[in-house]
Amino acid sequence: MPDPDTTAVYAAEDLYADWLDRARRTPGEPLQVRVGEEVRSFEPEVEPRFTDPDHVQAYVDRVLAHLTSTGATYDDAEGRDLTAIPVRVRARRGRRQAEYDGDGVIAIPPREVGGAWSLRAAVVLHEVAHHLTGAGGHGADFRGTHLRLLEDLGLPVQAELLHTAYRLQSLETGVDGDDRTLLRIGKLLRQAERTTNAAERDAFFAKAQALATRHQIALAVARASAQDEERREDPTYETVQVGERGKRSLARFVRLLLEVARANDLKAAIYSDNTRVTLYGFPSDITIVKALYATLVTQMVADGDAHLRSGAHKADVQEVWDARRRRWASRPVHGSTARTAFYEAWTAHVAERLTEARTRARRQVEAEQPPSASTEVALRAKEIEVVDYFDKMTTEHGVRGTWRGAAYAGAAAPSSWGAGTSAAARARLGSEPGLPSGA
Repeated sequence: MPDPDTTAVYAAEDLYADWLDRARRTPGEPLQVRVGEEVRSFEPEVEPRFTDPDHVQAYVDRVLAHLTSTGATYDDAEGRDLTAIPVRVRARRGRRQAEYDGDGVIAIPPREVGGAWSLRAAVVLHEVAHHLTGAGGHGADFRGTHLRLLEDLGLPVQAELLHTAYRLQSLETGVDGDDRTLLRIGKLLRQAERTTNAAERDAFFAKAQALATRHQIALAVARASAQDEERREDPTYETVQVGERGKRSLARFVRLLLEVARANDLKAAIYSDNTRVTLYGFPSDITIVKALYATLVTQMVADGDAHLRSGAHKADVQEVWDARRRRWASRPVHGSTARTAFYEAWTAHVAERLTEARTRARRQVEAEQPPSASTEVALRAKEIEVVDYFDKMTTEHGVRGTWRGAAYAGAAAPSSWGAGTSAAARARLGSEPGLPSGA
């Protein structure tokens, strides 16, 4: 029985490939794509190209190895993880079609018979998606798998481009709208947790924050539209457990959560013992902040542990009062002081990077569509609504006083401060792909 979606999928992917070709011809310049009356701007990751089917084979092997190493699983109806099943690439005699035969074989026409068009990742990953779907056809399951594959390979902008092409052909992908955005943010954060490469981790965090900012702007505009009244969110609050009473570094964990909240339009009230923080704002923003914080605090603690294990903090000395000898003495910095300084520096620099990612995303939105009065009013209305709600709820909850954090520790442990800054900034922000650039 013919697959009714095949023609539309091929049309969408032809459009997607054309966009990638345009981006390739103008490196460093944003790709402008018209979607209805809106012009959107994309900066897609570099698409690998290949010389022959053997080169494609090496790439497919790396793709499957990457999925396995990062814990991404694609199960078939029998519960088998299809990423663990090898795929063989062979040359095809005909030049018009690339094909997955359903038994782990991808046929690619070589350059010699006119198959240059197929020797690119956009075509090859389509066939890999067939393998990972575990079923034939080009339905919603296949399309969702193809999008997920791009995201799992660290190509979220390409995934968004393909998703846009599907939408222009009126094709469903299983998950759309707000839910898809939150899933993509979660996927980026899981990729950041899994990778051991500092550059990739930093890039995933930046992409997650930029995506969150675009999502927040879109929702703010939707809230201001009478046509979207049924989709309006109302502000709410949620209390996040930071740690147990008496646990060390609670104030530093609170500081990190506050910086993430500030970058995502939330207000916060802190419990006096630093064990909990109540977040005030829109539900989708709270969801994003909780996800970002959970990943960032895990990475901060891991980086801090690695710093202390290295022993680098022992190079610092601290002047302390020796009560027994009644004089000042120089002593090595205690591990807890070094950890505190490390956390402070780590948080300060990550806060800068979140803010930079947010600012870039807002500027990109402005570039796509010059700021209109409605957009500006919507963003301002959102800010006012959150502030008014925060003032109302803190009054009702009897919240008083100002959180002062904890004493600054950077001066006491300068090497740990520097190490914290380096750990949070050793890689540039960007759109590095999840596979090596030579893939």
